[in-house]
Amino acid sequence: MLAAMVAVAAQRPAFEPITDKTLLNPAPEDWLMYSRTYDAQRFSPLRQITRANVGQLKEVFKLEFPSGQQGGSQESIPLVYKGVMYVFVPPRSIRAIDATTGTTIWEHARPSGASRIKALAMYDDMLFWTAPDGLVQALDLRTGASRWETKTTGGLTSGVIVVDGKVISGRACSPTGENCYIAAHDAKTGKELWRFRTAATDSDPGGASWAGAPEAGRMASTWGLPGGYDPQRRTILWGVANPMPNTRAARHAGNSQAIPIHSPAELYSNSTIALDPDTGKLE
Repeated sequence: MLAAMVAVAAQRPAFEPITDKTLLNPAPEDWLMYSRTYDAQRFSPLRQITRANVGQLKEVFKLEFPSGQQGGSQESIPLVYKGVMYVFVPPRSIRAIDATTGTTIWEHARPSGASRIKALAMYDDMLFWTAPDGLVQALDLRTGASRWETKTTGGLTSGVIVVDGKVISGRACSPTGENCYIAAHDAKTGKELWRFRTAATDSDPGGASWAGAPEAGRMASTWGLPGGYDPQRRTILWGVANPMPNTRAARHAGNSQAIPIHSPAELYSNSTIALDPDTGKLE
């Protein structure tokens, strides 16, 4: 296997780092983020497959994932760069394969945990993911070696996007811990640059919309797919789900009419928020 990997590597051209410009205008054959481009159209401009020949498609290879107790949920979208496919393999691995043959180039496995990540991301010469043991991690695209890893909090199920050299990730929530937030980490170093809490506190403008509910128990999750980015306006757009606990009475000490039942209520829940990518502040 080692000889085969060396042979595959020897056939590849010199590596070209992925830049901000590359992410804005990827080559037709590349798929560099979960929806391919920031406008999230998931459209491939390739034209080799047409109405005339689509019926002639046949299997070239297949990659079977572990199942049962050794496996897990597969909810992510593979990425492709320069003929290499990068795919999440449940429950805790990232694998790089030759996209034309299915040959494994490298695999990076975490020691513990099981993940349901939705998205991987690329930038420079690194692949980024939210690892199942609570890390935001960067892997070398060529070797799979860990370049940096930053321990963080919260359920990191949504995956990541890269915006202006920052790795942006969202979190699920629980009644304990500071984990209802969106965070940005420096793509080069893994240093946390900012975080935006998605369940407003009393000190936030509009925080009174939680009607005095204990701040530690306020939950509004970003669980699901990552957010998006508008490069023209330089704005990160991210969806925030319903407020929790699940009943209004539980959120407001039995007083279900503490605040109106219509928006804006329990800021920033049931909302799409717009953030400055440099500061993480609400726009």
